[in-house]
Amino acid sequence: MIYLGKFRHLQAIICIFLVLLSPCASASEASPIRFPRLDVKADPNEAYVLELIQLILQNTPRRYTYSPTTARMLQGRAIYEMTHEHGEVDMILTMTTDEREKKLLPIRIPVDKGLIGWRVALITQKNKADFSTIRSIDDLRKFTAGQEQDWPDVPILRANKLPVTTSSSFEPLFGMLQAGRFDYFPRSIFEVYGELLSHQEYRLHLDQNIILHYPAAVYFFVTPRRPQLAEDFRIGFEKIIANGSFEKLFLKYNQASIEKTNLKQRTLIRLINPHLNINSLPLQRNELWFQP
Repeated sequence: MIYLGKFRHLQAIICIFLVLLSPCASASEASPIRFPRLDVKADPNEAYVLELIQLILQNTPRRYTYSPTTARMLQGRAIYEMTHEHGEVDMILTMTTDEREKKLLPIRIPVDKGLIGWRVALITQKNKADFSTIRSIDDLRKFTAGQEQDWPDVPILRANKLPVTTSSSFEPLFGMLQAGRFDYFPRSIFEVYGELLSHQEYRLHLDQNIILHYPAAVYFFVTPRRPQLAEDFRIGFEKIIANGSFEKLFLKYNQASIEKTNLKQRTLIRLINPHLNINSLPLQRNELWFQP
């Protein structure tokens, strides 16, 4: 799940990073950035995102510190906090939608290079044979997906006439899949291998037959209260793209997952994403996108 607030151990790690970022500057000289905190078991992208933020903050025109909120919250609540005049959240990392881009300040650089839109299916042993026979979206419509209720994936799947069962939070979805409450849990290449590793007790399997694809990207979003933060963060991000360190970091954490997925050997099922204007994506910048 791409959502920075769920890191459980950010506080300790952040303290170390802040010393590395600027040992000669005191915390009082830096502007704070508050991220939402979610209550989840583990985040497969924690190391990647923390290292990415470290690189970006090393290249921003102004100094910033960041920390998670005290309260834990779902994405919907975090976005509300960002739009409220006295909200407790300054920035999140999440999948973009037209609605989110209207409410918040998007930094239109896909942290995931679009991998969030390439989805494989977590399934149970019981469903392995059935999923091996899927050849089209019509075949897939016979099965029910599971998702968290406030994820943008829910309306995307439903717009493609794919049945969806939802949960009010993330962690119960693995147990619900195991118990047969739904048939598959679509997860991105960006997420799935870490999630399998951290949820081994459910004995779930990765389907080897299909891959879903729809236009999507994971962005950093900043509260409209802080346009200077948004601009500074964008500048820092562009610098690490220009010097090659973003590409190096992306491959360090994602190349193995891409290779293990064997995209070209899978049945591709293309989905529409009616909640994102494709023209808003920086598609003209080939260096920002994963190319299968």
